[in-house]
Amino acid sequence: MSYLTELEKKVQMIYDESLKPLASHYEYPLPTSSGEAIGQPTVLFLGNHSSGKSSFINHLLESEIQKTGLAPVDDGFTVITYGETENEYDGQTVVSHPQMPFKAMERFGPKFLSHFRLKTRPLALLKSLTLVDSPGMIGAAVDSGGRDYDFTAVVRHFAQRADLILFFFDPDKPGTTGETMSVFTQALDGISHKLLILMHKVDKFANIRDFARAYGALCWNLSKVIPTKDLPHIFNTYVPSLISEQSGERIPLEDFDVSRKEVLGEIERAPARRADNVVTALYNDARQLSMHAQVCSHVVQKLWRTKLKSWGITAGLVLLTVLVTLLASNWGWTAGAAAFIGGLLVAALSIWIGRQVLSQLSEATLNGLDPIFEKIYARQLALEDRADLRALWEGGQARIHISLKALGPMSVPGPFKIRKLLARVEKTIKEEVPQLRRGLETEADESQETTK
Repeated sequence: MSYLTELEKKVQMIYDESLKPLASHYEYPLPTSSGEAIGQPTVLFLGNHSSGKSSFINHLLESEIQKTGLAPVDDGFTVITYGETENEYDGQTVVSHPQMPFKAMERFGPKFLSHFRLKTRPLALLKSLTLVDSPGMIGAAVDSGGRDYDFTAVVRHFAQRADLILFFFDPDKPGTTGETMSVFTQALDGISHKLLILMHKVDKFANIRDFARAYGALCWNLSKVIPTKDLPHIFNTYVPSLISEQSGERIPLEDFDVSRKEVLGEIERAPARRADNVVTALYNDARQLSMHAQVCSHVVQKLWRTKLKSWGITAGLVLLTVLVTLLASNWGWTAGAAAFIGGLLVAALSIWIGRQVLSQLSEATLNGLDPIFEKIYARQLALEDRADLRALWEGGQARIHISLKALGPMSVPGPFKIRKLLARVEKTIKEEVPQLRRGLETEADESQETTK
């Protein structure tokens, strides 16, 4: 764990010294902060109620930590971590405790905090791993008022910080609840690389036909929320210690033992996953911030050009007014005054028209940022199909709109002001992240040599 702790400290230093100075100009929120836990891999458990999440946690820890049952027995999020003694803390205590890294969760409000708790247990596995159990998902979608707090946002918060996400389905409810669909399409969007999908409780099947029907139903439901041609691998699992509580015929379980061991192996790899996730998050955040800054600064540059043209036209009209007034004064005082007043009116009209044009251009620019993105990345997009850039763009447009509207387009720094700060972020992308990757490979090689 010492290497992982050291890695996270290095990454945090890069955030503080490289990314934050540029992000501060745009009030751009960076997900990593010094208030987060360092060096502790996290596994998040999601799924429908009675899908076996809590039973699997108890099996993993070899201890009855979580309550289990056919009916919903837990309606909150529970963080399970190491402690010298057995303790349990309510949500308000957890977010206000100076030594616990959950201060950020206070923003979800008191109703969420009443459904949030932390348990400490003196178990060996918890020294290197933190587990997060979640309430079973219900039939109503979140936006239908199924809960009294933003469930999807809370899941998103935990999922972004988790290093492995286990999503449990059981044969009775293979992915059919509205809340499950909402979590897949919103909370887990963009972080599917951390996700393992489990069809749990396969020991309940009496024959292979029942298993095939349930497996097919799960695949069908997942196809509605996973927009790819190929569905992810589904791990078919069960908890051996619970078989004795059941009776009747069952399908052979030997192959499912292999699947369960694969899942346990992925949980054991959580520290290595965390190292990869930390570096990947830095890389993605740096690229997203670079794109954000470049697009925003180009918007400002475009608007300033229009504003300078407007000023130039107005200045030209004022100068022309002076010249016409001087010429007209030769024809008498009345003609000169008329020319002067007329010129001022034309100049005022020019200023008003310029402001209207700038306002309309600003609105049009905010509503149509795609051409700016295409212009900035024209060379990269022309050389090859850059699906990665387009994905970054799709994911970052909303944040760009927020920054431009909150700060005002003319208040955002232009390209010249952010030039050095942007170069520092580009150095992170091109030099520091590859260096960190090489360090991960070296550490992995050394770990393999040690285990031989």
